Amino acid sequence: MDCRGPLATLPGWLLILLLLLPPPGHQGLALRQGLSTQVQDCWDGIQDLPSVHLSNGSGGEPVTVMTFNFTKIKKSSSSFELRTWDPEGVIFYGDTNSKDDWFVLGLRDGRPEIQLHNHLAQLTVGAGPRLDDGTWHQVEVKILEDSLLLTVDGEEVLRLRQVSGPPATNKPQPIIRIALGGLLFPISNLRLPLVPALDGCVRQGNWLDPQAQTSESTPASSLRSCAVQSQPGTFFPPGTRAEFSLQDIPQPHAEPWAFSLDLGLQLAAGSGHLLALGTPENPSWLSLYLQDQKMVLSSGSGLELDLPLVLGLPLQLKLAVSRVILTQGYKKEILALPALHLGFLLNLWAQPQGFLFLGALPGEASSASFCLDGLWAQGQKLDMDRALRRSQDIWTHSCPQIPSNGTDTTH
Repeated sequence: MDCRGPLATLPGWLLILLLLLPPPGHQGLALRQGLSTQVQDCWDGIQDLPSVHLSNGSGGEPVTVMTFNFTKIKKSSSSFELRTWDPEGVIFYGDTNSKDDWFVLGLRDGRPEIQLHNHLAQLTVGAGPRLDDGTWHQVEVKILEDSLLLTVDGEEVLRLRQVSGPPATNKPQPIIRIALGGLLFPISNLRLPLVPALDGCVRQGNWLDPQAQTSESTPASSLRSCAVQSQPGTFFPPGTRAEFSLQDIPQPHAEPWAFSLDLGLQLAAGSGHLLALGTPENPSWLSLYLQDQKMVLSSGSGLELDLPLVLGLPLQLKLAVSRVILTQGYKKEILALPALHLGFLLNLWAQPQGFLFLGALPGEASSASFCLDGLWAQGQKLDMDRALRRSQDIWTHSCPQIPSNGTDTTH
């Protein structure tokens, strides 16, 4: 958004002060009422700019693909604003030829990374500050003569020389493709492996030269909108599910046998499963689900216990030889397991079809939605990007901002 008038002439320190004012309804209300209408309208507009979610599920497919006529391009730069809590993934991919002329801008450990392959250079380089802090960052990628420049929040953080030039000879003038949030070739073709799916939002996108754009395609399931405010975590909308093979997560202690799951529940509504241990044929040998503002622990043999739903307190599920212990804060409940049922449960780790299910179980009509600020197996944090399978609508690294009244859980 381009804001002109009095706002453009205010000194920088005053602009910072205005942004730090408390929101309406607090002590800052009277001070805000003294601002000019133009300043307030501009600030509200910045907050409400439309944004596009970059992730189209776990497969790494782009959410949008644009094509440009190379011969008509007069502006060789792209700029956008990015917001994410996700430390790794693809922001955008570009190519004229997916075999020998391509470019990727992504994040690794929260910092920008460029992978480039053409007839002049083949390289992978990271530079710049961490961008996975949940705030909006202005990013620009620009070609200047033979150099590639990366700018973050107005500061040049990387300049690569002798990496750009006209297409190789005896080849036709190409079409340039730009893909947002994914790749146009197999992940194995990257110079350095990268989890492609990025739980992030982009707005104010300005991609190359709009006058040279020839097409834009968007899969029907793409272009999800972003929550106006977000917080770190993992959000499961109603009916979504993630699956981890028990072979792929930390294993139980052997002597004495024990296995623990810890989760932080920050947001929850509706009724349905939070997690379960089981197989595709019987997914709930042991399960934890939401019902009537309670967390109910249930075994496949029909035994149950419950705890009141309390958000914000760490929740632990600990399996021992003959019992399951559910703990939250100072409250603890113990579910004794029959010997026969225990044998079936322990056998889950001995077969390839043993799973940890998160969210709705297969075939379940669940209305439960919830936000986890972490999930740990045996004390080690699980990465939702490493799930064996997951619904594409799961937000792997962000959740809607928790409302102040704690009642609105819409996403």
